[in-house]
Order: sequence, then C-alpha cells, then structure tokens
Amino acid sequence: MIFKLKASLLLSALLLTGCGPLFTTDECDEVYHPIYKLADCQKSTKVFKKGTTTHYEHSEGFEFDLTVSQDSTFMDGWDDFCVVAKEEDRTVLLTSTYPIMSVEVNFYGGISVSEEENKKNLVISHSMPMHISYGNTGFLVELDSTGTPEEMGIEGTVRMLDTITFNGVTYDSVFAIMDMAHYDALNYNEKIESDTAFLYFSKTAGILRLETTDGTSFTIKEGGDNE
Repeated sequence: MIFKLKASLLLSALLLTGCGPLFTTDECDEVYHPIYKLADCQKSTKVFKKGTTTHYEHSEGFEFDLTVSQDSTFMDGWDDFCVVAKEEDRTVLLTSTYPIMSVEVNFYGGISVSEEENKKNLVISHSMPMHISYGNTGFLVELDSTGTPEEMGIEGTVRMLDTITFNGVTYDSVFAIMDMAHYDALNYNEKIESDTAFLYFSKTAGILRLETTDGTSFTIKEGGDNE
C-alpha cells in the first residue's frame, strides 16, 4: 500500500533522527499508536455509491457504461518497529459488461486519531491519498479532508482547472493528475517511453476522462445516473 510505505519511511526517519514521539528503540510502552480515518467526503461519495452507472465514450469510437460493482470501507492494520497503526481504507470498483473492463479507486485514511486522542475527541488532519488505476496506468494524488488536492505537485503534475468541457457539458473545479509512470509523487520523469496520461476528476461527477499511457482514453458523456 502506497500510504503505508510512505508512513513507514516517515516513522523510520523519525526514529533515526530522534524527532519522533517520546520513546526510544528500547522502550515501546509509551509509543504513539495512530488511527488513520477517512474524511466524511471520502466515506460517502455519491458518484461512487454501489450501483451507480456513468456513461462514457471511448477514443476508439464506442460507448459504454461503468457501474460501481463494489464499494467497501474497512479497517486495515500495519506496524513498523514499536508503532502499531490502524488505517481506514475505501475500495471502489467500477466495471463494464462490454467491453469487459474495470477501474479501481482507493482512498486511504489520513485523519490521525491516537487512542488517547480518540477518547478526548481530538483529531489531527493529514494528507489523504487517492489512487485510481486502469490497466497499467495509475494516478495518485494527496487530498485534504475536503477531497481537494493538497499539493499541486511539480512540473504541472497536478493541475486545478476552474472549468473544462467534455462532450458539450462544462464541469467546475476539476483537477488533472499525471500518470504515475511519469510522476511518482516525488519526481517528474521525462525519460519514460510512453504517452503522458492525465486523469480528469471532479468531486461531484467522479472520473471525467481517463487517459492511458498507451494513448487510448475514455471520456464522460451524458447518460447513466450522473447526468
């Protein structure tokens, strides 16, 4: 899991630099055990409700529907040295009957609530990764608790668009995310020998357009449940 790897590296760095919680490598009794929760906007996104159907037009000329066939929220656990963490994740699967294809959307909890803080109803907000994948093309963006990109990335790898029009319909507040083959959330790689792909995403309408690194794409079109 992407978020777990990043968190693990951060925790390891804190241990080595002495900048982390008040404990040493020989004492684990007072270790901070985080609980990472999803934001409300990521728990219940109307566009990803099970059974919801969205109509798309493929770059090869045919039209098809993607339907939310799975929407599951669950608690996952991981550990790194003394730290034992719990993380609330959400996995959404969009599938079509013909052609047979699927898109997977993953939200990873990022609102940190320790066991003691949980008792006191105190929460600390952190970035909340969203990862969307189709075939060999993946997109990753760090969101805040409202579901808005927290960082714009580098070299235009994450862009906020006031409006954009697809198939005659204009959508507001859209963000475009560069594919992970060219952008690994830390560095932009110009040497990748494939097309640069972007995902256009709306908090209210979901996936507007998804491009792949092999040059194909599909774009939202009026039809389905999200008109």
